[in-house]
Amino acid sequence: MQRILAPMIVLLLAFSFPALAQDLNLTAACVEDFDPTVDYFPNKVELTDAAGFEVEYFNNYKVVRTLTPYPGAPEPFEYVLVQCGTPAPDGYAGAQMVEVPVDSFVALSTTQLPHLKDLGHLDSLVGMDTYGYQSVNTPEAVAMIEAGEVIEVGSGASINVEVMLDLEPDVVMANGFDPSTDAHPVLMDAGVFTAINSEWLEPTLLGRAEWIKFTALFFNEEALASDVYDHIVAEYEAVSELAAAVPDDERLTVLWNSFSSYSDSWIIPGQQTWVGELLADAGVNYVLMDEVPEGSQDFSFEAVFDAGFDAPVWITNTYLVNTADDLLTQDERYADFVAFQTGNAYNDTARVNAYGGNDFWETGVTNPHLILQDLVSIFYPDLLPDHELMFYRPLE
Repeated sequence: MQRILAPMIVLLLAFSFPALAQDLNLTAACVEDFDPTVDYFPNKVELTDAAGFEVEYFNNYKVVRTLTPYPGAPEPFEYVLVQCGTPAPDGYAGAQMVEVPVDSFVALSTTQLPHLKDLGHLDSLVGMDTYGYQSVNTPEAVAMIEAGEVIEVGSGASINVEVMLDLEPDVVMANGFDPSTDAHPVLMDAGVFTAINSEWLEPTLLGRAEWIKFTALFFNEEALASDVYDHIVAEYEAVSELAAAVPDDERLTVLWNSFSSYSDSWIIPGQQTWVGELLADAGVNYVLMDEVPEGSQDFSFEAVFDAGFDAPVWITNTYLVNTADDLLTQDERYADFVAFQTGNAYNDTARVNAYGGNDFWETGVTNPHLILQDLVSIFYPDLLPDHELMFYRPLE
Protein backbone atom coordinates (compact mmCIF):
# COMPACT_ATOMS: atom_id res chain seq x y z
CA MET A 1 0.00 0.00 0.00
CA GLN A 2 2.80 2.41 0.84
CA ARG A 3 4.43 1.72 -2.55
CA ILE A 4 1.20 2.77 -4.29
CA LEU A 5 0.69 5.90 -2.19
CA ALA A 6 4.20 7.28 -2.73
CA PRO A 7 3.92 8.00 -6.49
CA MET A 8 0.36 9.28 -5.97
CA ILE A 9 1.69 11.84 -3.45
CA VAL A 10 4.36 12.95 -5.91
CA LEU A 11 1.73 13.48 -8.60
CA LEU A 12 -0.47 15.44 -6.22
CA LEU A 13 2.46 17.68 -5.27
CA ALA A 14 3.24 18.31 -8.93
CA PHE A 15 -0.32 19.42 -9.62
CA SER A 16 -0.46 21.47 -6.43
CA PHE A 17 2.79 23.36 -7.15
CA PRO A 18 3.03 23.78 -10.95
CA ALA A 19 5.54 26.63 -10.52
CA LEU A 20 8.13 23.94 -9.81
CA ALA A 21 7.87 22.88 -13.46
CA GLN A 22 9.98 25.84 -14.70
CA ASP A 23 13.33 26.77 -13.22
CA LEU A 24 14.79 28.90 -16.03
CA ASN A 25 13.54 31.90 -17.99
CA LEU A 26 12.50 31.15 -21.56
CA THR A 27 15.11 32.83 -23.75
CA ALA A 28 14.30 31.26 -27.13
CA ALA A 29 10.71 30.03 -26.94
CA CYS A 30 7.14 30.98 -26.11
CA VAL A 31 4.80 29.35 -23.64
CA GLU A 32 2.67 26.63 -25.23
CA ASP A 33 0.30 25.81 -22.38
CA PHE A 34 -0.26 28.85 -20.20
CA ASP A 35 -0.74 28.25 -16.50
CA PRO A 36 -1.49 31.44 -14.50
CA THR A 37 0.03 29.92 -11.36
CA VAL A 38 3.47 29.38 -12.94
CA ASP A 39 6.26 31.91 -12.38
CA TYR A 40 7.66 32.25 -15.90
CA PHE A 41 10.57 34.41 -14.68
CA PRO A 42 12.33 32.35 -12.02
CA ASN A 43 15.59 34.16 -12.87
CA LYS A 44 15.22 37.74 -11.66
CA VAL A 45 17.61 40.68 -11.53
CA GLU A 46 18.62 42.40 -8.33
CA LEU A 47 20.18 45.85 -8.62
CA THR A 48 23.15 46.90 -6.51
CA ASP A 49 24.64 49.97 -8.22
CA ALA A 50 22.26 51.25 -10.90
CA ALA A 51 19.66 53.70 -9.60
CA GLY A 52 18.01 54.74 -12.86
CA PHE A 53 15.63 51.84 -13.48
CA GLU A 54 13.56 49.29 -11.63
CA VAL A 55 11.66 46.11 -12.44
CA GLU A 56 8.64 44.52 -10.79
CA TYR A 57 7.95 40.84 -11.54
CA PHE A 58 4.61 39.11 -11.93
CA ASN A 59 4.02 35.52 -12.99
CA ASN A 60 3.87 36.09 -16.74
CA TYR A 61 4.94 39.71 -17.16
CA LYS A 62 7.34 42.28 -15.74
CA VAL A 63 6.88 46.01 -15.35
CA VAL A 64 10.05 47.97 -16.10
CA ARG A 65 10.49 51.66 -15.36
CA THR A 66 13.16 54.10 -16.50
CA LEU A 67 13.00 56.39 -13.51
CA THR A 68 14.62 59.46 -15.07
CA PRO A 69 14.33 59.02 -18.85
CA TYR A 70 15.95 62.42 -19.44
CA PRO A 71 17.07 65.31 -17.21
CA GLY A 72 14.04 67.07 -15.78
CA ALA A 73 11.58 64.37 -16.86
CA PRO A 74 8.32 64.82 -14.93
CA GLU A 75 7.70 61.09 -14.48
CA PRO A 76 9.20 57.67 -15.23
CA PHE A 77 8.66 55.80 -18.49
CA GLU A 78 6.92 52.46 -17.95
CA TYR A 79 7.08 49.32 -20.09
CA VAL A 80 5.22 46.04 -19.72
CA LEU A 81 7.17 43.00 -20.90
CA VAL A 82 4.85 40.01 -21.41
CA GLN A 83 6.11 36.46 -21.76
CA CYS A 84 5.14 35.44 -25.29
CA GLY A 85 2.45 32.78 -25.37
CA THR A 86 0.72 34.27 -22.33
CA PRO A 87 -2.06 36.87 -22.09
CA ALA A 88 -1.33 40.57 -21.71
CA PRO A 89 -2.35 42.02 -18.34
CA ASP A 90 -5.03 44.64 -17.82
CA GLY A 91 -4.51 47.96 -16.09
CA TYR A 92 -1.53 49.37 -18.00
CA ALA A 93 -3.25 51.59 -20.55
CA GLY A 94 -0.54 54.25 -20.48
CA ALA A 95 2.44 51.92 -20.79
CA GLN A 96 4.18 50.53 -23.83
CA MET A 97 3.86 46.75 -24.08
CA VAL A 98 5.97 44.14 -25.86
CA GLU A 99 6.29 40.36 -25.85
CA VAL A 100 9.53 38.84 -24.62
CA PRO A 101 11.96 37.46 -25.47
CA VAL A 102 12.33 39.92 -28.34
CA ASP A 103 13.82 38.90 -31.67
CA SER A 104 14.82 42.21 -33.28
CA PHE A 105 16.55 45.21 -31.75
CA VAL A 106 17.54 48.71 -32.88
CA ALA A 107 20.34 50.37 -30.89
CA LEU A 108 20.54 54.16 -30.86
CA SER A 109 23.77 54.09 -28.83
CA THR A 110 26.96 52.08 -29.30
CA THR A 111 27.06 51.44 -25.53
CA GLN A 112 24.29 48.90 -26.06
CA LEU A 113 26.39 46.74 -28.40
CA PRO A 114 28.58 45.17 -25.69
CA HIS A 115 25.35 44.28 -23.89
CA LEU A 116 24.04 42.41 -26.93
CA LYS A 117 27.40 40.72 -27.45
CA ASP A 118 27.79 39.57 -23.85
CA LEU A 119 24.19 38.34 -23.73
CA GLY A 120 24.62 36.36 -26.95
CA HIS A 121 21.99 38.35 -28.85
CA LEU A 122 24.01 40.52 -31.21
CA ASP A 123 22.27 38.70 -34.07
CA SER A 124 19.05 40.48 -33.05
CA LEU A 125 20.54 43.85 -34.11
CA VAL A 126 18.79 45.17 -37.23
CA GLY A 127 19.39 48.93 -37.07
CA MET A 128 21.53 51.70 -35.61
CA ASP A 129 21.41 55.47 -35.51
CA THR A 130 23.47 57.46 -37.99
CA TYR A 131 26.31 58.42 -35.66
CA GLY A 132 26.61 54.96 -34.15
CA TYR A 133 26.49 53.37 -37.60
CA GLN A 134 29.95 54.80 -38.34
CA SER A 135 31.35 54.82 -34.83
CA VAL A 136 30.99 51.12 -34.00
CA ASN A 137 34.04 49.34 -32.63
CA THR A 138 32.59 45.97 -31.60
CA PRO A 139 34.10 43.73 -34.33
CA GLU A 140 31.07 41.47 -34.72
CA ALA A 141 28.77 44.48 -35.15
CA VAL A 142 31.16 46.04 -37.68
CA ALA A 143 31.01 42.82 -39.71
CA MET A 144 27.21 42.87 -39.63
CA ILE A 145 27.14 46.48 -40.83
CA GLU A 146 29.58 45.71 -43.66
CA ALA A 147 27.41 42.75 -44.67
CA GLY A 148 24.34 44.96 -44.88
CA GLU A 149 22.63 43.18 -41.99
CA VAL A 150 22.26 46.37 -39.93
CA ILE A 151 20.43 49.39 -41.36
CA GLU A 152 21.18 53.06 -40.69
CA VAL A 153 17.98 54.62 -39.31
CA GLY A 154 18.87 58.29 -38.80
CA SER A 155 19.18 60.01 -35.45
CA GLY A 156 17.43 62.31 -33.02
CA ALA A 157 14.17 63.95 -34.04
CA SER A 158 15.22 63.34 -37.67
CA ILE A 159 14.98 59.57 -37.20
CA ASN A 160 13.72 57.90 -40.38
CA VAL A 161 10.31 56.64 -39.30
CA GLU A 162 9.60 54.96 -42.66
CA VAL A 163 12.76 52.89 -42.43
CA MET A 164 11.95 52.02 -38.84
CA LEU A 165 8.43 50.91 -39.72
CA ASP A 166 9.81 48.74 -42.52
CA LEU A 167 12.28 47.12 -40.10
CA GLU A 168 9.50 46.42 -37.58
CA PRO A 169 11.87 46.02 -34.63
CA ASP A 170 10.49 44.51 -31.46
CA VAL A 171 12.30 47.14 -29.43
CA VAL A 172 14.24 50.34 -30.10
CA MET A 173 16.61 51.30 -27.29
CA ALA A 174 17.19 55.05 -27.18
CA ASN A 175 18.90 57.60 -24.97
CA GLY A 176 17.03 60.54 -23.52
CA PHE A 177 18.53 64.03 -23.48
CA ASP A 178 15.88 66.53 -24.60
CA PRO A 179 12.43 65.49 -25.91
CA SER A 180 12.48 68.35 -28.41
CA THR A 181 15.47 66.82 -30.21
CA ASP A 182 15.35 63.14 -29.20
CA ALA A 183 14.14 60.25 -31.32
CA HIS A 184 11.87 58.64 -28.76
CA PRO A 185 8.87 61.03 -29.02
CA VAL A 186 8.81 60.61 -32.81
CA LEU A 187 9.06 56.83 -32.62
CA MET A 188 6.48 56.46 -29.87
CA ASP A 189 4.03 58.65 -31.80
CA ALA A 190 4.50 56.26 -34.74
CA GLY A 191 3.70 53.28 -32.55
CA VAL A 192 7.26 51.93 -32.37
CA PHE A 193 8.10 50.38 -29.00
CA THR A 194 10.95 52.52 -27.64
CA ALA A 195 12.73 51.97 -24.34
CA ILE A 196 14.82 54.76 -22.83
CA ASN A 197 18.23 53.71 -21.57
CA SER A 198 19.47 56.49 -19.29
CA GLU A 199 22.65 54.81 -18.11
CA TRP A 200 24.61 58.01 -18.80
CA LEU A 201 22.89 59.66 -15.82
CA GLU A 202 24.34 57.17 -13.33
CA PRO A 203 26.91 58.77 -10.98
CA THR A 204 29.27 55.77 -11.09
CA LEU A 205 30.70 53.59 -13.84
CA LEU A 206 29.54 50.45 -12.07
CA GLY A 207 26.05 51.94 -12.06
CA ARG A 208 26.32 52.49 -15.81
CA ALA A 209 27.63 48.98 -16.38
CA GLU A 210 24.73 47.42 -14.48
CA TRP A 211 22.38 48.59 -17.23
CA ILE A 212 23.27 45.37 -19.02
CA LYS A 213 20.53 43.99 -16.77
CA PHE A 214 18.09 46.49 -18.32
CA THR A 215 18.89 45.21 -21.81
CA ALA A 216 18.70 41.61 -20.55
CA LEU A 217 15.08 42.09 -19.43
CA PHE A 218 13.96 42.19 -23.06
CA PHE A 219 15.63 38.84 -23.81
CA ASN A 220 14.75 37.11 -20.51
CA GLU A 221 18.51 36.81 -19.94
CA GLU A 222 18.50 37.93 -16.31
CA ALA A 223 20.69 35.03 -15.15
CA LEU A 224 23.38 35.63 -17.76
CA ALA A 225 23.39 39.40 -17.20
CA SER A 226 23.84 38.89 -13.48
CA ASP A 227 26.81 36.59 -14.12
CA VAL A 228 28.41 39.11 -16.49
CA TYR A 229 27.93 41.96 -14.07
CA ASP A 230 29.19 39.98 -11.09
CA HIS A 231 32.40 39.34 -13.03
CA ILE A 232 32.79 43.04 -13.81
CA VAL A 233 32.31 43.97 -10.15
CA ALA A 234 34.76 41.32 -8.94
CA GLU A 235 37.46 42.51 -11.35
CA TYR A 236 36.79 46.16 -10.53
CA GLU A 237 36.93 45.62 -6.78
CA ALA A 238 40.12 43.57 -7.02
CA VAL A 239 41.94 46.43 -8.74
CA SER A 240 40.39 49.05 -6.46
CA GLU A 241 41.63 47.14 -3.41
CA LEU A 242 45.16 47.20 -4.81
CA ALA A 243 44.98 50.97 -5.24
CA ALA A 244 43.42 51.49 -1.81
CA ALA A 245 46.50 49.93 -0.23
CA VAL A 246 48.73 52.77 -1.48
CA PRO A 247 49.89 54.74 1.60
CA ASP A 248 48.54 58.27 1.91
CA ASP A 249 52.00 59.80 1.62
CA GLU A 250 52.53 58.01 -1.72
CA ARG A 251 49.12 58.87 -3.17
CA LEU A 252 49.47 60.88 -6.40
CA THR A 253 47.62 64.08 -7.24
CA VAL A 254 47.07 63.93 -11.00
CA LEU A 255 45.83 66.33 -13.65
CA TRP A 256 42.56 65.50 -15.44
CA ASN A 257 41.17 66.88 -18.73
CA SER A 258 42.54 69.76 -20.79
CA PHE A 259 41.72 73.35 -21.69
CA SER A 260 39.01 73.87 -24.30
CA SER A 261 39.46 76.85 -26.59
CA TYR A 262 35.80 76.44 -27.62
CA SER A 263 34.45 77.14 -24.14
CA ASP A 264 37.53 79.03 -22.90
CA SER A 265 37.62 76.80 -19.84
CA TRP A 266 39.16 73.74 -18.23
CA ILE A 267 36.44 71.48 -16.83
CA ILE A 268 37.20 69.79 -13.53
CA PRO A 269 34.72 67.04 -12.52
CA GLY A 270 33.27 66.85 -9.04
CA GLN A 271 34.18 64.19 -6.52
CA GLN A 272 30.67 62.71 -6.65
CA THR A 273 30.64 62.28 -10.43
CA TRP A 274 31.57 59.01 -12.12
CA VAL A 275 35.01 60.50 -12.89
CA GLY A 276 35.54 61.50 -9.27
CA GLU A 277 34.50 58.03 -8.10
CA LEU A 278 36.73 56.38 -10.71
CA LEU A 279 39.81 58.35 -9.69
CA ALA A 280 39.14 57.67 -6.02
CA ASP A 281 38.95 53.96 -6.82
CA ALA A 282 42.22 54.31 -8.77
CA GLY A 283 43.90 55.54 -5.60
CA VAL A 284 44.64 59.14 -6.60
CA ASN A 285 43.61 62.69 -5.84
CA TYR A 286 43.28 65.16 -8.69
CA VAL A 287 44.02 68.83 -9.15
CA LEU A 288 41.34 71.20 -7.78
CA MET A 289 39.10 68.33 -6.63
CA ASP A 290 38.44 70.06 -3.31
CA GLU A 291 36.92 72.98 -5.19
CA VAL A 292 34.28 70.79 -6.87
CA PRO A 293 32.41 68.44 -4.50
CA GLU A 294 29.50 67.93 -6.93
CA GLY A 295 28.80 68.31 -10.63
CA SER A 296 31.64 69.93 -12.53
CA GLN A 297 33.16 73.38 -12.69
CA ASP A 298 34.92 75.52 -15.29
CA PHE A 299 38.35 76.93 -14.48
CA SER A 300 40.69 79.20 -16.41
CA PHE A 301 43.90 77.83 -17.87
CA GLU A 302 45.86 79.92 -15.41
CA ALA A 303 43.98 78.58 -12.39
CA VAL A 304 44.64 74.97 -13.39
CA PHE A 305 48.27 75.69 -14.24
CA ASP A 306 48.91 77.36 -10.89
CA ALA A 307 47.35 74.44 -9.03
CA GLY A 308 48.69 71.55 -11.08
CA PHE A 309 51.63 72.45 -13.31
CA ASP A 310 53.78 69.99 -11.33
CA ALA A 311 51.30 67.07 -11.33
CA PRO A 312 53.30 63.90 -12.08
CA VAL A 313 50.65 62.36 -14.39
CA TRP A 314 48.18 64.00 -16.77
CA ILE A 315 45.15 62.29 -18.35
CA THR A 316 44.21 64.75 -21.11
CA ASN A 317 40.95 63.29 -22.50
CA THR A 318 41.42 65.36 -25.67
CA TYR A 319 39.60 64.44 -28.88
CA LEU A 320 41.79 62.76 -31.52
CA VAL A 321 45.10 63.69 -29.88
CA ASN A 322 47.57 60.83 -30.31
CA THR A 323 51.00 62.44 -29.91
CA ALA A 324 52.72 65.14 -27.92
CA ASP A 325 52.87 67.31 -31.06
CA ASP A 326 49.11 66.87 -31.52
CA LEU A 327 48.59 68.17 -28.00
CA LEU A 328 50.83 71.20 -28.53
CA THR A 329 48.87 72.01 -31.67
CA GLN A 330 45.87 72.45 -29.37
CA ASP A 331 47.74 74.83 -27.06
CA GLU A 332 51.49 75.49 -26.88
CA ARG A 333 51.26 76.29 -23.16
CA TYR A 334 50.88 72.57 -22.45
CA ALA A 335 54.64 72.24 -22.88
CA ASP A 336 55.11 73.92 -19.49
CA PHE A 337 53.40 71.13 -17.54
CA VAL A 338 55.78 68.76 -15.75
CA ALA A 339 53.79 65.68 -16.83
CA PHE A 340 54.19 66.73 -20.47
CA GLN A 341 57.93 67.31 -20.07
CA THR A 342 58.46 63.92 -18.41
CA GLY A 343 56.40 61.92 -20.92
CA ASN A 344 53.62 61.18 -18.45
CA ALA A 345 50.74 62.70 -20.40
CA TYR A 346 48.15 60.17 -21.64
CA ASN A 347 45.02 60.24 -23.75
CA ASP A 348 42.11 57.80 -24.10
CA THR A 349 42.53 57.35 -27.87
CA ALA A 350 44.21 53.95 -28.11
CA ARG A 351 41.11 52.39 -29.73
CA VAL A 352 39.60 54.86 -32.21
CA ASN A 353 38.21 53.74 -35.56
CA ALA A 354 38.53 55.46 -38.93
CA TYR A 355 35.41 57.54 -38.32
CA GLY A 356 36.52 58.79 -34.89
CA GLY A 357 34.44 56.31 -32.90
CA ASN A 358 36.24 55.80 -29.59
CA ASP A 359 35.93 52.35 -28.02
CA PHE A 360 36.43 53.98 -24.60
CA TRP A 361 32.77 55.03 -24.87
CA GLU A 362 31.62 51.63 -26.15
CA THR A 363 33.53 48.76 -24.56
CA GLY A 364 35.05 50.94 -21.86
CA VAL A 365 32.08 52.46 -20.08
CA THR A 366 30.26 49.13 -20.17
CA ASN A 367 33.32 47.37 -18.74
CA PRO A 368 34.67 49.83 -16.15
CA HIS A 369 37.08 47.30 -14.69
CA LEU A 370 39.09 47.61 -17.91
CA ILE A 371 39.31 51.40 -17.56
CA LEU A 372 40.29 51.11 -13.92
CA GLN A 373 43.02 48.59 -14.76
CA ASP A 374 44.45 51.04 -17.29
CA LEU A 375 44.47 53.95 -14.85
CA VAL A 376 45.98 52.04 -11.94
CA SER A 377 48.72 50.69 -14.20
CA ILE A 378 49.49 54.28 -15.30
CA PHE A 379 49.45 55.77 -11.80
CA TYR A 380 51.12 52.86 -9.97
CA PRO A 381 52.90 50.61 -12.51
CA ASP A 382 54.23 48.27 -9.82
CA LEU A 383 50.69 47.25 -8.86
CA LEU A 384 49.92 45.83 -12.31
CA PRO A 385 53.34 45.14 -13.85
CA ASP A 386 52.06 42.91 -16.66
CA HIS A 387 49.12 45.06 -17.72
CA GLU A 388 48.96 46.29 -21.32
CA LEU A 389 47.03 49.54 -21.82
CA MET A 390 43.73 49.08 -23.62
CA PHE A 391 42.16 52.54 -23.91
CA TYR A 392 44.95 54.97 -22.99
CA ARG A 393 48.17 55.79 -24.80
CA PRO A 394 51.16 57.88 -23.77
CA LEU A 395 51.56 61.06 -25.81
CA GLU A 396 55.08 60.59 -27.17
